[in-house]
Parts: sequence; structure tokens; C-alpha cells
Amino acid sequence: MAEPMALGDRIEFGFWEAGCMIWVGARDFVSQDYEGFCNLIWNHDNLKLQEAIFERKAFLAMDLYQDDGYNVRVVMGDLNEQERDEWVARVRWRLDLSCGQMVVSGVLGDDDFDEIPEASAIADNDCLQCYVSVPPSEYQVEVYSYPPSDITTAWDQITGSNLFPISEGIEPEALKSYFERTRPNTPIPAWIGCEIEEDPERRKKYYEEAYSLHYTDFVIRLSPILEDLPLPIIEEGGAIKWEFRKPERCPLGLVR
Repeated sequence: MAEPMALGDRIEFGFWEAGCMIWVGARDFVSQDYEGFCNLIWNHDNLKLQEAIFERKAFLAMDLYQDDGYNVRVVMGDLNEQERDEWVARVRWRLDLSCGQMVVSGVLGDDDFDEIPEASAIADNDCLQCYVSVPPSEYQVEVYSYPPSDITTAWDQITGSNLFPISEGIEPEALKSYFERTRPNTPIPAWIGCEIEEDPERRKKYYEEAYSLHYTDFVIRLSPILEDLPLPIIEEGGAIKWEFRKPERCPLGLVR
């Protein structure tokens, strides 16, 4: 087993497929009955979900509007300034990781699978997950989402898409206006240039640069329990409700 993460450590990996969901949980809870765990998520048994989430603090699962893969960064301890400033959606609660391993949902990409010894099967059908070794304890866990590949609906709300209802406190704004208003004299990140550049040749260069970069989509932060957190809201489908916000300044994107 890999060495547990220490305070200040960061681990990054990418999933090529994860379904329309991101979830984190204690390995012993998930692996002891993987089929039962899946049924718990999908059968919408609210009483069992409440017991697993609020009492056992065994896992959290959040809905996503697409089944794209995504890149994950696990942080043990404090977020850096950019991670604190640029998130657009989050969930906060607790995880009992007395078993010493946190499972993060998804099927790892080939490059990451070769590098992460904790990746292994937890079901008879070789369903691969990523295990992150941590000092055994109960933690405050926070899952944050970031653009450009935010798939929680937050970014679409911020930039004024009509695909999703706008959450309270978010004032939609065109991306070009949002960036120029809040980031004067700042070089345009490639992913933003792809969206706001009008010249076809320059837009193509932005696209090529953005495609070559690997942006972090989610940050999972583990920290000591220092505050009383409000109970997360379990939505009708069984997933935890995201908290959405519009950052004061236009996000620049976390590069993996």
C-alpha cells in the first residue's frame, strides 16, 4: 500500500469515464458490498442514505449533467489561493476514513493507472476505482468544481446559458464581459480565448494551446474537523445538492 498523504500533499489523477456522478467514500464501506453500495446510490432509499451519510459518514455522491471524464486533485490541508478563489460549486461534509483509504469514483486513464498503486478492482467485474491512502481519521471533506470543464451546471449559470435554472445569488454575465471587467491587463487563458476571440486564426491557436493543457476539474480537500458544518441536502434522486457561486474574479482555470 502507498504511503499515506501528509499535510500539504497533493495527488492528481484523471478519469476517462465516471458516469454522470462524482462520489467519494471510505474504502471499507464501498468494497465490502460493492453491488449493495451501487444499489444504495441508485435505489433512492432516503432513510438508508441518511444513515450512511449523516451517521456513518461513509460516502458522498453528487450529480453531474454529463458523463465526461474529469481530472481530480486531492489536497491534504489548506487550499492555495487560486483553489480558494476560483471554485464555482462545492459540497462540504465529513468522511470517516478510519480505514485509511478514500475511494474516488471513476475509471482511471491509462497514464494514471500505471502511476497510482492504489488503483485496483473493487468488484467482480473489474470495476476500477482510485484509492487515496490517508492517515486513519475522520475528516472534513470538501469537493470543489472549477471551469473550464465544470459539469455541475455552475459555469453555465454564470455565463448565462439557458440550459439550467439560475441559482440565487448568481448574476449571469457574458464570458468576455466577466473576464475583461474582473481581469484587466491579464493575459487571456487559452480556454477563454477559444470562446471570445473573433479572429479565426487566433482562435485556432488558442484552441490548440487549450487542448494541450490538462485542467483540473475537481479538487477534493481533506482537513481536520474544525467547524460545525450544516447538514448537506439530499436531493430527490439521492445525490448531495451542490452549493453554487460566482467568483468575484473570472476564473483562469487550474492547470494540472
